[in-house]
Amino acid sequence: MNETPIVRIQRASIKKFRNVESGDIRFPCNYGEDIFAPKADVLGIYGQNGSGKTTFIDALEILKTLLSGQKVGAELSDCISYGQEKAELQFEFSILKLHEGNVAYRRRFIYAAALSKDTIDETIKCVTFSSDSEKTSRLKTIFECTHQEEDDVFTPQVKSESLFGSKQSAKMNELRVTKLLCQKEHRSFLFAPEFLKMLHDAAQDNDDEVEPLYEMALYAKTSLFVILNRNNGLISLDAAIPVNFRTETAGGMFTLPIDQPKTIPTRFLEIIRQVISTISTVLCKIIPGAKLTLVELGTELMEDGNQGTKIQLARELLCANGELHRLPLKYESEGIKKITSILHLLIAAYNDPSITLAVDELDAGIYEYLLGELLRIMQNSGKGQLIFTSHNLYPLETLESNSIVFTTTNPSARYTRIKSVRATNNLRSMYLREVILGSDDDAALYEETNVSEIAHAMRVVGKRMESISLSDDAPSEVSNG
Repeated sequence: MNETPIVRIQRASIKKFRNVESGDIRFPCNYGEDIFAPKADVLGIYGQNGSGKTTFIDALEILKTLLSGQKVGAELSDCISYGQEKAELQFEFSILKLHEGNVAYRRRFIYAAALSKDTIDETIKCVTFSSDSEKTSRLKTIFECTHQEEDDVFTPQVKSESLFGSKQSAKMNELRVTKLLCQKEHRSFLFAPEFLKMLHDAAQDNDDEVEPLYEMALYAKTSLFVILNRNNGLISLDAAIPVNFRTETAGGMFTLPIDQPKTIPTRFLEIIRQVISTISTVLCKIIPGAKLTLVELGTELMEDGNQGTKIQLARELLCANGELHRLPLKYESEGIKKITSILHLLIAAYNDPSITLAVDELDAGIYEYLLGELLRIMQNSGKGQLIFTSHNLYPLETLESNSIVFTTTNPSARYTRIKSVRATNNLRSMYLREVILGSDDDAALYEETNVSEIAHAMRVVGKRMESISLSDDAPSEVSNG
């Protein structure tokens, strides 16, 4: 039996990416004696508003898009810092392949991408260790794709020619067309499905310089999940609840309206049943009495002529008279909705060492003690990798110091850890002390605000607001706010 490779992010470097001029993060697993150990890895990112927390989660989303061979789209130009020509991302991974419980091999894999307005230049470095080669193997570039030389589809040239023949061969011309198409659509060339298929047809089996690309593409598709903050907006507006889930072969999301039924294709009904049942089993332990149910309200034909099933997500309540009552999720707290939205992936990350889950603003709407307990459980007995941003400081008292990264006020050194933290120290107190008193380092953790200036500004604009008036013929939409 061949197990799915266990992939872990070990290090990350982002440059000229939105509000981060330069930032490096070393993940907790990289501090271990064995960086390939398949055990829980939790990283929390804390800091002032606008200091680079969400930027890092956005970088992970771009990474997932590139490794999946999907279009980056309009986000490509948006991610480049103002006034710069390109943004740079570099991620280092460990890959552990097990066979019947024994180590088959280990890899170090580095993927670097330079994102400009019109092109994506990529470099892949890799080294594979077996039991007898761990000391002699060296990290080397196995694929590089740039857009400076149109004649070279990718380098090294020796690898290119051994796989696809000379520069004038039909296969190389087909690759040139694929490369131009990827450039036009703002996609990765090295992870484009078209290139991977041609690579598979041309490469020898068990090629240590080719197989890692398939492993990383599979990781992006089935094991790397990024939950952006915009999901919280749907929940806060009571518009819908996006339920993220993961199966053995893929990951996905379905969105259910909070206050009304939705008709879904009947072929998807069984998987939605299983996801909601899994979430409910754990949710009622996290929040006693919070049992979810999927209410099926009959079948009907959909616009495309296929059979659909009308469903609604609700909470089951046991009344005093013993009768079961169902309450639409609209009337539940934002915290329950948020946990419901991500819980299936949290369960997957807890049980599966191959999962990487990144969540922006994990604390949104969640009671701080519960948040701390969930993170403590994940760190102590989980198996996967969890990355999160938060404003709630309670987890600083529950997680190990290596699991916490702070943003700074210096765009050139955006991420840091507090040094000299002993086991008996309270990291939350140390962080607040450095915020209040300042840091000895060049990169402060907090840009000080002046309470008096804030109060004065609010008084000034308050007087201006009094003079604002609308004419009688103002549009009714404006008049009514």
